[in-house]
Amino acid sequence: MRSEVVRVRLQPEEREALAALCGENRKASDVIRLLFREQAGLPLPVGPVEAEALRGTNEELRRIGVNLNQAVRAMNEGRVGYEPHLDAALRYLLDGVFRLRADVDLMLRISRKERRGGHHGA
Repeated sequence: MRSEVVRVRLQPEEREALAALCGENRKASDVIRLLFREQAGLPLPVGPVEAEALRGTNEELRRIGVNLNQAVRAMNEGRVGYEPHLDAALRYLLDGVFRLRADVDLMLRISRKERRGGHHGA
């Protein structure tokens, strides 16, 4: 829930640039929020079409993670020869897949909240 208010003074040319970014379909607050989130490295809300694609991507990442985990398990159980560098690389990849999935989940949660609240995402 948005509860914080920030007031910003703009020069006329900054206000014109903001108006141009808004166009006819977006509020200035939405544009400013998106610009801030992008610059701060925060996940951006996505629309319904993008959300559906992200859900598919998340499922593919889940499958990749399962395969990587099986490879690590096979090495640790001795079913294949243990290679320290391969083990480290697989664990690094698993961590990356986990972080990507967490980021996608966060984007989807933000987008659901935006749609429920009647706000429009990117």
